[in-house]
Amino acid sequence: MLLHVQAATATLFNMLAASWASASRLLSSHQKRKEPMTINLNNAAKYYKEQPHQIAAWNFLESKTSDGVLDEFASIYRGGPANPKDEIITPEIMEQLTGYAANKFDATFCGDFNKLLMSTGFDQHMNAVAMLTANLMHETGNFRWMKELADGTAYNNRSDLGNGPNDGPKYKGTGVLMLTGKYNYGRAAERLNDPLILERGCDYTADHYPFRSALTWIEDNDLLNVCLKKGFDDCCYRINGGWNGYSDRAEKYAIAKKVFGVK
Repeated sequence: MLLHVQAATATLFNMLAASWASASRLLSSHQKRKEPMTINLNNAAKYYKEQPHQIAAWNFLESKTSDGVLDEFASIYRGGPANPKDEIITPEIMEQLTGYAANKFDATFCGDFNKLLMSTGFDQHMNAVAMLTANLMHETGNFRWMKELADGTAYNNRSDLGNGPNDGPKYKGTGVLMLTGKYNYGRAAERLNDPLILERGCDYTADHYPFRSALTWIEDNDLLNVCLKKGFDDCCYRINGGWNGYSDRAEKYAIAKKVFGVK
């Protein structure tokens, strides 16, 4: 009887082993014949619902993509250059304003200026554009100095700016109105929906947002209405907090009015 049971058990084991081997060969054959999986990224974005597997997939793709490609993608994704017919600022306009050759001002630079004007409503009021432009020209030496010249170490441990022990250089002044401090960089990152502003700091922000780095300050100070209701002098005072460089600002205002066709 025992031998009979042992034989039956061995037979069953052999049958199971044969079935498993057959299934394994079938699975292996299927895997070999399986077509590569592809996906249309437009559809992936369209149907994104923040499901865990979707988040994991996008994070995987981001981890495999170089910073350079991500930067270029971000620039295109966030709007690209303004429609040419809507552009106020072009390289040729910048040449007329500053006296520097048009080729010194690339599409990113001019495009960001246009986006600032459109985001704040300045683009609908050319005299206000001239007031703002004159002051920005003065603050940056005709758009030459888009980052603070000092190394920023003086801002270390500035709790009023949100800075810790080594944050000064990373979050030193940048852009046309010298965005300064970790707290203000964080606000800009949130307003512009770009966390890299906070993650990478001064150099990244100067390169990608030379003008819109000033967006939160302009909005906080209601600068458009200051220009429209109070005029050039009050615009200067609001930006400078005093009258430093007023004669130069006024000279640049005269140039800007002429360039923009303001009477």
